[in-house]
Amino acid sequence: MRFLSNLLASTLGTLLALFLVFFLFFLFIFALAAATDTAPRVLNNSVLVVTLDGEIPEIAADDPFLRAFGTGPSLDLRDLTTGLEKAAVDDRISAVWVQLQGLRGSWATLQEVRTALERFKQSGKPVYASSDDYGMDEAAYFVASVADSVFAVPQAAFEFNGFYLASEFYQNLFEKVGVEPQVIRAGKYKSAAEPFQRTDLSPENEEQLSALLNSWNEVFLTAVSESRDLPVEKLQAHLQTSAIITARDAHEAGLLDGLLYRDQVIDLLKQHTGQDKEDKLREISAASYANVPASEAGLRRGNTGDIAIVYAVGAIVTGDTPDAIFGSETIGSESFNKAMRAAREDDRVKAVVLRVNSPGGSASASDAMWREISLTAQEKPLIVSMGDYAASGGYWISTPADTIVADPLTLTGSIGVFSVLFDASELLEDKVGITFDLIRTSPFADMFSGLRSLSARERALLETSTEQTYQAFLQNVAQGRGISTAQVDSIGQGRIWSGVQAKEVGLVDVLGDLNTAIDIAAERAGLEAGTYGTRILPRPKTLLEEMTSSMESRAKALFMRLTTTPAERALLRQASLVQQLVDMQGVVQARLPMHITID
Repeated sequence: MRFLSNLLASTLGTLLALFLVFFLFFLFIFALAAATDTAPRVLNNSVLVVTLDGEIPEIAADDPFLRAFGTGPSLDLRDLTTGLEKAAVDDRISAVWVQLQGLRGSWATLQEVRTALERFKQSGKPVYASSDDYGMDEAAYFVASVADSVFAVPQAAFEFNGFYLASEFYQNLFEKVGVEPQVIRAGKYKSAAEPFQRTDLSPENEEQLSALLNSWNEVFLTAVSESRDLPVEKLQAHLQTSAIITARDAHEAGLLDGLLYRDQVIDLLKQHTGQDKEDKLREISAASYANVPASEAGLRRGNTGDIAIVYAVGAIVTGDTPDAIFGSETIGSESFNKAMRAAREDDRVKAVVLRVNSPGGSASASDAMWREISLTAQEKPLIVSMGDYAASGGYWISTPADTIVADPLTLTGSIGVFSVLFDASELLEDKVGITFDLIRTSPFADMFSGLRSLSARERALLETSTEQTYQAFLQNVAQGRGISTAQVDSIGQGRIWSGVQAKEVGLVDVLGDLNTAIDIAAERAGLEAGTYGTRILPRPKTLLEEMTSSMESRAKALFMRLTTTPAERALLRQASLVQQLVDMQGVVQARLPMHITID
């Protein structure tokens, strides 16, 4: 019997090994073929088709394997904005067609897409936008409204009914399971751990979130008003008296130019490009167009030097950047510092743009990153470009910059810190039935164990540590912004601001996007337009590195996408965020409230 079981095990092992070898060989051939693709051919009078479906990542690895299974993004934000920049000067591109198919994303990202489309329109070429049967919500319409012509199908949904922000609270849950959160914070607006201690918003948190929501609403309505030539008062009247929820209502209100099906939009584009109605529309996707060299499109790029774009995307943690499985991105301090040193020590790099899209995280990791950024700023022009988030630790690392550029909808500030510990003694002893008997060398040895509540002395120690970190934060901001710590404290206290508000209170210098920051960096370095290139850091991994270092994480990510629904993945991402906070036990944090989504 044992012989048969051993034989079966050996056979299964051999088959599994053969399958793995075959799979790796297939992946290698597939990736090699993708890597050797030639630049796509662009026909005269072509339409650049920009399909916006799902989220637009800040920066994504070129992963043909995941894209083959339809699980990877077709292009990232940098690909998209650079593609529109090329298309504006490419004589072969006569128009852009934005197809909105369930677009999701943070508002600052949507603003950057909108700005890139506005820049394209300055070439004199038209932009068309349509949504087919997907319909449009405020996020999709925010992007679409910049187009010369906006269409939706007659029966499509259309959401123009204002914004709301829902905050989650876990106090009742913790009481039921027997867990007591113990929170120490510096800053009356620092609300990152508030969901653990309350069932509703504190007055301070409600104040800052209401101001933030109103700021974003104002930016949205102003943008739509200017693009559609509709008074803001008229748009406000629609929101206050009768929400617009159908495409027909949107058309009557002047928000849409027509109710057209996809084939009718294609006919309009053919008419614009001078094609016969029977011909197939000459088009090229934005994903394919990303592979067209800038020189071929007519966009000048020189070799007098480079501007390094160093990305800090995700929650800040110590050590190397871990692989993201559930879409919760992180940036490791060690990985980031290596990239920053590479930019500083490379003689070809004449200036650095730090692209921050982070809600913060570990205070000590943020401080380690701040040091490397400060050293770089002493040697080369360093400009910060803020994306969706540059808050708390994300703002901490921005302070050494010569100039801080934020999007009007960037969520920034949150100059404050907190510490959190969880006392799970009731859960373990009363609910589960597990008891502990400890032997200690000092009365403080188990203060971070989570097996008991903090003593008065231990809480005082943690309060001192948290306050010291807050004071260091204030000093860094004061030094970077050239103001007193008292002034920083008055606009700090953990309060979050929109980009517009941050500029008003002096935390931001310029409102703009990544290209704005690149232009400022070039000017500071004495580089004329068209004479320099850009370099993205941390550098993309080589094919061999991708295959050897991230096969497991990619397989897990692929498995999760193939076996879970979008709703399940959203819950897993939320669970991952909660786990991150649990892992913070006893460590001073400079980070934003767990999750802010405005719909």
